[in-house]
Amino acid sequence: MEFAVNIPTSGGSNEYSTLPYCDTINWHDQQSYAVTAESVGFDGVAVPDHLMTGDGATTECLLTLAGIAGVTDSVYLYPKTINNILRHPPLLAKSLATLDSISEGRLRVGMGAGWKEDEAIAYGYDWPGAPDRLREMEETIELFIQLWTTDRVSYDGEYVSVTDACCLPHPIQTPHPPIMVGGGGEEFTLRIAAKHADIWNFWGPTAVMEHKLSVLKRHCETYDREYNQITKSWFARCLIRETEAEVKSLLKDVPRFHPDSISETEFALVGTPTQVESQLRSFLSLGISEIVLEFVDFPETDGISLFAETVLKNIQS
Repeated sequence: MEFAVNIPTSGGSNEYSTLPYCDTINWHDQQSYAVTAESVGFDGVAVPDHLMTGDGATTECLLTLAGIAGVTDSVYLYPKTINNILRHPPLLAKSLATLDSISEGRLRVGMGAGWKEDEAIAYGYDWPGAPDRLREMEETIELFIQLWTTDRVSYDGEYVSVTDACCLPHPIQTPHPPIMVGGGGEEFTLRIAAKHADIWNFWGPTAVMEHKLSVLKRHCETYDREYNQITKSWFARCLIRETEAEVKSLLKDVPRFHPDSISETEFALVGTPTQVESQLRSFLSLGISEIVLEFVDFPETDGISLFAETVLKNIQS
């Protein structure tokens, strides 16, 4: 069982509105949070991939992770998830191989087809429809594996092509860093995950996760892939405090996560340690073995520290 902490790359006024105590993002808070997460016992740190998420600063995903690599020793580093459309695939392969090298083999590669059209358009990228973005992502993953495991690569896909390309040094991890595919699209995303992923990640309540897992299993059968070879991963935001009164006070600052406000397809871990642990165990019973959490009190560390001292300790004991 592994637990990772999401480290935000933006704060202030934005469409997420989930970080009431983070007026703006800065590197000091990010690095301090990563160091704290490692020190209290989390296994990994995850960083989202966006270019602009609101009216304030947004730090770039891979450079943020490279900085975190330099101030931590053991946590795995998790771009979650890379928006494939924003980078030239062969150069992305090179950047990721370098990140695995400088972190001494701590990289996990989260891949997605992206969803935030406005930032891509603002930065001058084309934004094809989802099927094309997903097919390009699949070719990118195929190219990654070849570049990371072969000295010279020629690849001629519909979306991605290289000729006699070299990506040395290869990543430290063998045969390559674990590849996570994020998303719940049943026709494309889960098929790609079944065929290529070491890890699959999604979010939502247990009923949603149970259904998506059943679809993933069917795709695995199509490709004659062992379903149990794929690590199942779940993302959620977490609001945790020692007492119910403190939880209610926190919810006043983030009302969208109140049980009466959250939609049927969303889920957040909300409550005291005992309540959060009970909620979490219902997901573990589905076979999920990686949990990625964003604590809404970032950059404060009360949430991650309390979770580590109670819930994480109980589950991993």
